Amino acid sequence: MGDPRVLRFLQLLARRGFVQDQAVDLGGVHKKLFRFGAQGTLLQRNITKQWWDAMVLQQPNTFCVECPALTAVPVTTRGTDDSQSTDDSPPSLKLAVLGHSLSSQTVLRSSLISDCSSGYLSSLQLSNGQLPVSVASIGQCYNARQGHFDDGDDDSSKLLKNGLYGTHFLLQHYAPPVSVAQTFDFWLRIRLRWWRQFASNPSKLNSSSVITESTEEGLNGKTVITYDFPWGTDPVETISNQGDSQVRAMERETGVSHQGLYHQKAFHPHLIECQTSLEQCISVYLTDAFRERQLKKQTANQKAQDSRLVLQLHPLLSPYQVALSVTGSRSREVRVLAEHIAKDLRSEGVCVLNPTGNSDSMELQYRRNDELGVPYTIVLSDQTLDGGVINIRSRDTGLK
Repeated sequence: MGDPRVLRFLQLLARRGFVQDQAVDLGGVHKKLFRFGAQGTLLQRNITKQWWDAMVLQQPNTFCVECPALTAVPVTTRGTDDSQSTDDSPPSLKLAVLGHSLSSQTVLRSSLISDCSSGYLSSLQLSNGQLPVSVASIGQCYNARQGHFDDGDDDSSKLLKNGLYGTHFLLQHYAPPVSVAQTFDFWLRIRLRWWRQFASNPSKLNSSSVITESTEEGLNGKTVITYDFPWGTDPVETISNQGDSQVRAMERETGVSHQGLYHQKAFHPHLIECQTSLEQCISVYLTDAFRERQLKKQTANQKAQDSRLVLQLHPLLSPYQVALSVTGSRSREVRVLAEHIAKDLRSEGVCVLNPTGNSDSMELQYRRNDELGVPYTIVLSDQTLDGGVINIRSRDTGLK
C-alpha cells in the first residue's frame, strides 16, 4: 500500500493546504488533477520567481515569449477520425473543430519548444544578430504521456505525478558551434547548482549523461538531473544539445536566414535546451523538506505526541517567511503591536502569517508553523510592551 512515512507526508500536504490530487479517467487513460491551496499557491509563486530570476534576469541576451496553450493545426481527411489518425497524440488532446470547417483543429500543446523556437528570430534581432542568445518561456502544457495504473507502476503514492497538465519551464540557448561543448557544461553547472541551493539534502540531486544521437560534427548529448525520492530515483530536469538541425529546419520552413554572428562570422547556432516543470520542482523541494522529529517525552502518556512533522523549506521558497504569535495577559494590546510589525515586514516584501484571534497554546502554534514550513516565529508578549523584548523561535533548531 505504500511507505507509511510517505503517506504521512502526503496527508500533511493535504491537511495544510499545499496540494491535493483527484484521479480522472480519459477513455481508459488515467490522469490526475492537482488542486493547490493557499500554501501551495505561495510555494508555486516563490519557485517560479527563483527560476525566472536565475534563467532570465541574471543571464545576458535572454528574452521571453508567451504563447496561448491552444493551437490551431491543419486536419487531414483521415484526421477527422481519431481511430484512423496517424499522429501519436492521444484523442483527448484534440478539443474541437473550429467553426464548421474541417481545415483546422484546436489542440492543447504538450511542450513549449515550438513557442520558444518561434521567438528566436525576434530575440536575435534584439541582440543585433549576435550569438549567443536565449529564449525562455513558462506555460501550461498537456501531459501527452499515456500512463496506465495497471502496468505495475503505481503512481498513487508519488507526489505530483501523472498530472493531466503541468506548468513547464523551458530555456532555449542558441550557441555558436565553436563553443557549444563549453556552453553545455556551463548550463549543466548552472542548473545543478540552482537545484541544490534550495535543497536541505543536495547530495540527493545528481546528473547522468545519455548519448541520444550522432551527427557528422560529433555527438548530440542529453544530461538528466535526478532526485532520489522515497519511491525511487526520478528525472526532474533535462539539459539537451539538439545540434543545429532544428535551426536549419526552421530556416527551410520560413525561407529566412537563421544564422547569427559570432566574432564577425556567420553560423547556424546549436540549440541547448533546459526543460523542467513547476510540478517537478514542488515535488523535489517538498519531499526534501519533510522531517519527522522525535521529541523528548515529558510524561509516560506522551506516546501520541512523540514526533513532530516539519517542512524544512528554504526561506526563499517558504510560503511564509515569518509568523507572529501572541501570548500573555494583555493580548489585546499585544495584537495591535503585532499588526504594526506585520505591516512593516510586508512593506519590505516579507510574507507574514499573522492569524487574528488565535487562542491556541504556543506549542500548537509552533507545531502549525513547523508544518507550514515557516522559518521563524516571532513571539510577542507582555514583556514586549513593558521592555521591548521579543522572542524569535527558529523552525530548524527549535531554539528561542
